[in-house]
Amino acid sequence: MAIAPITGMLRRQLILDLGVGLGSGFIMANWYWYGYHMPRTNGRDAYYAKKEAERAAALSQAQ
Repeated sequence: MAIAPITGMLRRQLILDLGVGLGSGFIMANWYWYGYHMPRTNGRDAYYAKKEAERAAALSQAQ
């Protein structure tokens, strides 16, 4: 008893799997970058800019 060849089903499933995988990966990467990484980086940069301004003000007052 011979098994019938699977012709288009594997290709359709592969395209669907790749599309879902790449699409969800892109969405999660954007969520991480703009939802977590950038706010943390901006907060850190603002903190160090404030500390530098305080240091510069204290240094100018001492002179």
